[in-house]
Amino acid sequence: MRVLAACTTICLLASWHIAQAQTNPTQVPKGPQDKSISGVFTPDRVKSDIEAAAKKVQTSGAAPSTRGRFYYFAWSSMTPAEFEALARHTVFLIVVLTQKPEWLPVQRIYIRADAQELPVDKVSTWKTAVDSGSNTAKVYGPNREDGFYLVPGGAMLRKGQIVMDLSANQAGWIMMELPSNVASADARRFPSPDPVPDGKPNLKALQAFIQRKFPGFPVPQSLR
Repeated sequence: MRVLAACTTICLLASWHIAQAQTNPTQVPKGPQDKSISGVFTPDRVKSDIEAAAKKVQTSGAAPSTRGRFYYFAWSSMTPAEFEALARHTVFLIVVLTQKPEWLPVQRIYIRADAQELPVDKVSTWKTAVDSGSNTAKVYGPNREDGFYLVPGGAMLRKGQIVMDLSANQAGWIMMELPSNVASADARRFPSPDPVPDGKPNLKALQAFIQRKFPGFPVPQSLR
């Protein structure tokens, strides 16, 4: 997994990865870059990570954020067989928190590179309750949406950005700078990282992967 910090944002990732940041509205911003962390990523672990990040913001004296995002993904802990079964994609768990409920749900997530946009496939999303008295609610907001997404492996190794659009005109929020530090450090793990045309992930393989890497999170019952 991997972690990252930028502005009032903290990102942990590893063979897993999580990241969250605030963008600078006065200039074309760069997104956070992933770093490696270790551990099993259960709902309790993710909740604890976010709460710790929020507490750090409070301790620093910084003002609460209008929104926050965290992400986790696997690269080096994926087997080549899993990568192929997932049609040469890596699975992201993305958590978004907002102060305003109308900013959710997430409208879309995409890769921006070479003046083009490549859609990131959404597998499933769900709402997660946030304790109103928690540091998380005070710093990032009481509204939370989690989701699993599939990012093409080849895009992880090329220059670009992973970007998300929220509801209510909250568009162009950069989640992560590409290429991924994690993937680049193990770039030869998958000899052919780009998805084949019309290739589709195997649902059972995806379910097994999520159960292995994200134990305790809802397992998707279909591919959108």
